[in-house]
Amino acid sequence: MRRCDSTTPPCTRCTNESLLCSYTPSRRGYRRRKTPWDSAKTTSAQKTSRHDEISTSTFELGGMDLNPSLPLKPGRVTPPGQSESGIDLAGAAVSSAEAPIDTPQTSASNRPVELTRQEEERLVHLYYTHFHATAPILVPRKRYATQAYPAHLRAVVHFIGSHYTPAFDSNLLHDAVEVLLSPPQEPTLHTMQALLLLSVTQHARAYHVNALATLSRATEMAIELKLNAQDAPVRYGGLDPLLQESVKRTWWEVYCIEGYLAAVHRQPSFRCNAVSLEALLPCEENAYRDGLEESQSITLEQYDARFFVDHSVAFSSACYRIEAIRILARVLALTAATVDGPDDIQSVDNAIVAWKLHLPDNKATAIDRCGDVDQMMLQAFAFMHTATVFLHFPRSELLLRVPTAADIECASAMVPASPTSAQHATKAIVASKELSDLAALPVNKHSPLFTCALVFGCIVQLSACSAHAHSCIVQHRDRVALMTGALKSLRRHWPVAGQALRKLNTIASGIFNPAQSKQSGTSSPTTHDSGIGMDATMGDLCWFDLFPPRNGTDDFAMFGAAPEVWPS
Repeated sequence: MRRCDSTTPPCTRCTNESLLCSYTPSRRGYRRRKTPWDSAKTTSAQKTSRHDEISTSTFELGGMDLNPSLPLKPGRVTPPGQSESGIDLAGAAVSSAEAPIDTPQTSASNRPVELTRQEEERLVHLYYTHFHATAPILVPRKRYATQAYPAHLRAVVHFIGSHYTPAFDSNLLHDAVEVLLSPPQEPTLHTMQALLLLSVTQHARAYHVNALATLSRATEMAIELKLNAQDAPVRYGGLDPLLQESVKRTWWEVYCIEGYLAAVHRQPSFRCNAVSLEALLPCEENAYRDGLEESQSITLEQYDARFFVDHSVAFSSACYRIEAIRILARVLALTAATVDGPDDIQSVDNAIVAWKLHLPDNKATAIDRCGDVDQMMLQAFAFMHTATVFLHFPRSELLLRVPTAADIECASAMVPASPTSAQHATKAIVASKELSDLAALPVNKHSPLFTCALVFGCIVQLSACSAHAHSCIVQHRDRVALMTGALKSLRRHWPVAGQALRKLNTIASGIFNPAQSKQSGTSSPTTHDSGIGMDATMGDLCWFDLFPPRNGTDDFAMFGAAPEVWPS
């Protein structure tokens, strides 16, 4: 092809070939225009190399065609030992036309996101005050300023902190994070940490498709980096005990988060549970917070051997949280089984009870010796009670006592009542009571994931209203009111709690206030011998489906995630 001869339009080539000629003068010798992505990269490089020398961080978003409804595109890394039934979220990328309505709307404008050093410090302070204790994978607060975290990880910290103050636009900060994390990047520990924290936050903001895709990238990266290996702390933390501990916590955090979200979305397994669990266990929170002068080397084998030793061995709260997810993984595997063997169910139930019976005195509750709430033990109890609900509620008689149960699509997947269904119902109700007791604790730092546990507890309590005498209704009502109150508190920061609360209020109103619901036109109550209106609003229980799916794509994932997110 002949080149343009630069003749004033039309040029010779376009004249000979009958083409429209649009001549753009060469910019050779001029400075290249700076694009929004160039600004973000420049800021990243500058902040990484001279963090203490700059006073502002700027992410130029003007003119950038951002579409947050598109999840961050995950890299295709096939981890060793991945099972066919493991969670594969890499297919979660959907076009904006296919994305569910709860995906984020772009808020990019022509003005940049500018943070002064004081604003950065404020957001970091909010992150450590309200969020860090729920997912303590980064270095303690006093080490953060001197830690050479890259720009994309610091941007995630700022983004999370912005949810605890109205002074910042979280949507703009989310867009800035996507600018920094969207391009393909080499797998690194810090990138993986950024993706993991971002996935939890996206879930909490009800960006479900985005959260699953981001979590997929984090999981794949963690496995590719071999964070599950015993030598990972030394490989990525060097000789610094605090950094070594951060590496341990990062692996077990992605393990716990992926496992719990697998349960929320009713998946039979998850990838982190399909690889060898050789990683050393985390230390106690106060030791980590105080600086940890010497690294601890406690293995999973040592923890599992605690049942049969004469002397008492001290394990951190994080160890019991990890064990709760391991047991939850066994429940998920049972749920996926075609036929439930009574011995298999009893075995998992025994593991749940044994976990509780073998707790040392200082771990028997979520309150530590100083009277403060132990965040790791609180999550451990929440995960374990959730596992109990998942094990027993689908096998109980609770929903079968609801007059409209035959109309509930998810109930059709349930087996008929068995001789042990009453026992399953009792255990599910006890677990939901325990979840409401956790909601009553004086905690202002609940993990966003606690929302899901509260939902499960509410559903069991609402279902129990149909099985119990009228004299028990006040107790159920008070527990539901307590858990919905906790959700109301959580929704101040996390939209997913508000999303759940709206559904629960609709169901609860139809049960506890049937006459009022009928007058408002929201339901058509029926009469039950207990005096409680069990009306058509119970059909919304499908939204909180706790039953095993009848096939790989029949049911929507919890909280509105589109079915195409999960592989068939």
